[in-house]
Amino acid sequence: MSLSLRPHHALCIRFFEGKGYSEAFILHMTSVIEALQRDDPTVTLCGGCDILCAECPHNKDGVCDHDEKVHVIDERTLELTGLSVGDALPWHELYTRAYDSIIKAGRLKEVCRDCRWLNICTTKSER
Repeated sequence: MSLSLRPHHALCIRFFEGKGYSEAFILHMTSVIEALQRDDPTVTLCGGCDILCAECPHNKDGVCDHDEKVHVIDERTLELTGLSVGDALPWHELYTRAYDSIIKAGRLKEVCRDCRWLNICTTKSER
């Protein structure tokens, strides 16, 4: 099994707590996270909508209507993890790289400064 993921979603997944845009979004996000943790699939980093975006109301025919802002967060994530769009790696490796190079390094606020969910993630990362 191989999945496409936006780079910054390696951060979102770590802090997800069942809040979101709709019940469909929450259920979908939860099921994808469970599959990632259970199956440790290969993930390919993409520069646009991915499997998590399928139930997001900002996904308009496969294009995020917040793409300009989200693209910047993806770019910051790629830069700090040393990865590129198109790279394929096991889920656990992406998850660990994002943690080590961004969260553990104290750079979450820098990377995600434009995200509406930052307070949730910051609070959880400081525990």
